[in-house]
Amino acid sequence: MKRKDRKGAFQLSLGFIIGLIFAVILLTLSISWIQGTFVSMEGLTTDLTGNAKDTLSKTFEQTKTNFDVSPSYFELAPGDGLKFSAGVKNDHKDGNTHTFVIRAFPGTAESIIVDGWSCDDFETCTDLQEEMASWITYIKAADNVPGNEKMMRDITIKFPNNVRKGDYMFRVIACIDKSHTECEAGNWGSAKTITLRVK
Repeated sequence: MKRKDRKGAFQLSLGFIIGLIFAVILLTLSISWIQGTFVSMEGLTTDLTGNAKDTLSKTFEQTKTNFDVSPSYFELAPGDGLKFSAGVKNDHKDGNTHTFVIRAFPGTAESIIVDGWSCDDFETCTDLQEEMASWITYIKAADNVPGNEKMMRDITIKFPNNVRKGDYMFRVIACIDKSHTECEAGNWGSAKTITLRVK
């Protein structure tokens, strides 16, 4: 190969490498932009389960509480969501393994929200109740919990972009030796409420 041909081939390969590097950079920037667009369109879900589980473990160790949620209050923007935790401690006096289930459902909503749904009160506002129920996601299966052990469940509540602003309350209950469908009223610990304010 002549020297001139070699120089041309080297310049061609150098140009190709530089072009390839620019293409990779542009592709990376494009992917980041697309991901950012989808996050802004779908909203963010704040995951507090790490701190929540630590808080619940301390609560169970330091008090006689055997069912709780953490946190109990949080503020969100429309389209955003919250992932929090509920937990039970099997401190049944017989010391045996028992089946536990946690259930979350709409509790109530601020009067301005209920009015916006053209309802007189929350109890008769079935459309709002069904809408709120559709925002809740969690594992509904029951688990066996040995004596003096704990069970934690993550619960996600995700608001739509067009949600009305105000306070939404969700009830969380726990049942021992019942399935999710049988757990209509809690029979383990006191019912808990988490209030989410859409601002």
